[in-house]
Amino acid sequence: MTSVLPPRQLPVEAAPRFRRRSLWRRMPLRSRIALTIVIALAALAAAAPLLPIADPLTGELSRRLLPLFTDGHVLGTDTQGRDMLSRLLSGIRTSLVAGVVPIVIATVLGLAIGTIAGLANKTVNTVLMRGVDLLFAFPGVLLALLLAISLGVGLGTLILALTLVWIAPVARIAETEVARVRDLDFVTAARSSGASDATILVRQIIPVALPAVLAYSTSLVGANVAIAGGLGFIGLGVPSPQPELGSILFEMQAAIYTDIALALEPVVVILALSMLFPLIGDGLRDAIAGKGALS
Repeated sequence: MTSVLPPRQLPVEAAPRFRRRSLWRRMPLRSRIALTIVIALAALAAAAPLLPIADPLTGELSRRLLPLFTDGHVLGTDTQGRDMLSRLLSGIRTSLVAGVVPIVIATVLGLAIGTIAGLANKTVNTVLMRGVDLLFAFPGVLLALLLAISLGVGLGTLILALTLVWIAPVARIAETEVARVRDLDFVTAARSSGASDATILVRQIIPVALPAVLAYSTSLVGANVAIAGGLGFIGLGVPSPQPELGSILFEMQAAIYTDIALALEPVVVILALSMLFPLIGDGLRDAIAGKGALS
């Protein structure tokens, strides 16, 4: 009797595994470096009151304009003998609040306006977007300047002024993205399957349109920091003695002719923040677009 041996079991080749990279790994290296620097600066600024450094509000006139790397004052002192390191860290904290909070509020409001305009009929769209165009008619810096003059100086006024500056551009981006997504095949299929408008909005449209808005909004934080610094420089930002990068720059004008390195410290910080956030926004845009999504 001939025995029939079972067929040899050949090893089954595993199906290729696609691992989706995290958002961090999909960002370009320059954007990851920029985000790391911003996080480090924000952490230092937040922890400044707990660090063993001098009080940013008190100083000695006998120790005014000490140069960099002076014992006990690694970044020198300002025109009133106050420690520049503690002043800059406190200024970064204030500037980040003035830069980030208005963008968060403007993004929420702009996204709501843009979403409604993108989904509504032509009449509603025209009314909403013409209102957005009215905000566009005023240059952003001029609008912030007029509001600061009208409402008085203070962090709250600064946040309100900068919020109004960015609602219009965020709403325009949101409306464009929502109008693009609403007619895509997967949205049409969801609508044909009987999904409600609310379900389509939350599960289909917003997840696709939101990333582009967030990437754009992130890049605006740097411009916000620069505008806040400009308003602080002319005395329309956060009132003294609370440190803010623009007001610190104004106070250090006297150091230009004695120690230019001291005078340039707030300039370097403002420029760095203004450049880092656009890099982060570009990286988020590239990562969300799916570059290098598979490995």
